[in-house]
Amino acid sequence: MPGKIINLLSPEITKPKVSAAGRPPAVPVPASAVPKFDAPDILIPDNFWSNLKQFLTERPVRVRERKDAPFTQTSFGTGVGDNLRDFFSSSPAAKGPVNSKLAVAWGSNFGGFGTRIKEFFSPPKQAPLPFAVKPVKVKDIWSKDENFGWSQVIAVGLHVAVIALLVIPIFTNVLPASTEAKNKLVGVVPLDISPYMAKLPSGANKAGGGGGGNNHTLTPVSKGKLPKFQWTQFTPPQAKIQNLNPKLAMDPSLLGPPDLKIVSPNMANFGDPLSKSVTDSLGNGNGTGIGSGSGGGLGPGEGGGTGGGLFRAGLNGVGSPQCIYCPQPEYSDEARKAKYQGTVLLDVTVTADGRVISPMVIKGPGLGLEEKALSQVKNWKMRPAYGPSGKPVNCRVQIEVTFHLY
Repeated sequence: MPGKIINLLSPEITKPKVSAAGRPPAVPVPASAVPKFDAPDILIPDNFWSNLKQFLTERPVRVRERKDAPFTQTSFGTGVGDNLRDFFSSSPAAKGPVNSKLAVAWGSNFGGFGTRIKEFFSPPKQAPLPFAVKPVKVKDIWSKDENFGWSQVIAVGLHVAVIALLVIPIFTNVLPASTEAKNKLVGVVPLDISPYMAKLPSGANKAGGGGGGNNHTLTPVSKGKLPKFQWTQFTPPQAKIQNLNPKLAMDPSLLGPPDLKIVSPNMANFGDPLSKSVTDSLGNGNGTGIGSGSGGGLGPGEGGGTGGGLFRAGLNGVGSPQCIYCPQPEYSDEARKAKYQGTVLLDVTVTADGRVISPMVIKGPGLGLEEKALSQVKNWKMRPAYGPSGKPVNCRVQIEVTFHLY
């Protein structure tokens, strides 16, 4: 009906209620009556991928320059290169005489890299506030929402992954496997030293721990006669005599027991009686002897005498090594729990510089005490044994390591 207003509200709502003060109370608005608005499509989406795409593909919007524009700034929303250039560049230059207040206001929003660093460590002082006015901290006008969204989660995850890829190789063994030899039995044919085993009288164990060597040549040892064995080697044998007229002539000798007798052919040159070569060489080892070993004896091996192996402590004029720093090994957990005591017998090599190498267990009580003894004796420091010539030599010696509870 024209001119008539129809009331669609309920009588309880339309009927005014007057409070005790004479004023009508506020009418509550139901939640269903509050309008809801969604984000319009015209707004730029604020997520990680949209921001990344915008950062990489953003192009500047050129604005036609006005004749009365105070500065040379003519573009907005520039790309990555322009943003980097503007970050390290100084403030826009004025085109002509401008208002000083405008220049100050413009300069506060722009500035070079040095200006930003300076303002970061010493921010400019603000104008003093009137009396009884308390400052209130508010958000910046261009600040984003502080809610932790998916873009921040992805960014943090990528940073953690990159840092992990850089740090993990430092603390883990990602290098290629070592090429050092392992303690494994491989298919190697053992060296036959039986022809060099000396024939001594019964009970005269003086040939053990022999060896030999020469003057660092690659040619195998030549066939020849043997010099005499002496405990002190003053003149080592030579393939070719260098000095035909020495001031003090002495017969060449090999390092070993003097009563060691080996059948030797009657030849003019020195060499190995068992060799089949006719070259002028005393072998391809190193030392002052004859053969392929290292030492002053004959044949393979180390030290003096003939045969293989090392000098034995207390034999053939070889002394015994002495302990300098020999800490006791720790008890194994199994032996400590069982309150078990015992002795481990080891056979070790003491080098000429006092190190303990190549330990082997001869006898042990078990319960992990052998492993503890093997790992500890490698850290011992010994005074080396001295050979017949008065010089330190490598030797094999047996060591007893006793474990006991106090």
